[in-house]
Amino acid sequence: MSFAVSQYRSNQVQTASPARVIVQFYDGAIKFIKLGSQGIEKKEYAKKGEQLSRAHAIVTELRANLDATKAPELCEELDRLYVYVLDCITEANMKMDAKPLAGALKVLDMLRGAWIQVADEPSGVRTIAAPNTP
Repeated sequence: MSFAVSQYRSNQVQTASPARVIVQFYDGAIKFIKLGSQGIEKKEYAKKGEQLSRAHAIVTELRANLDATKAPELCEELDRLYVYVLDCITEANMKMDAKPLAGALKVLDMLRGAWIQVADEPSGVRTIAAPNTP
């Protein structure tokens, strides 16, 4: 990757709203799951392992950063969804089977859509975790 591209991507993250950064995390997880699925289908197991590990790390990071002090019920539900996604990734990785990844992608696509709505709000300050915050 060129220095210019690296700088551009770094600036995107540094200047993005928190909601937009979360969308970027979902984009990465979705991308790596799709690449891991392709690795399984093509029997490129090293590629599969690398890509699914990257997706797993992103979802683990999303899960680790849930703040239950702001919206405990929502965080509990997000935690359950993240555990499900992690289980799907692990199962696909261990069994060399792309089928479980469809469920993970469905969940991540749904969550990504919700965060895009938050990120596109004119105020840019409302968050899913604290919907009543001005």
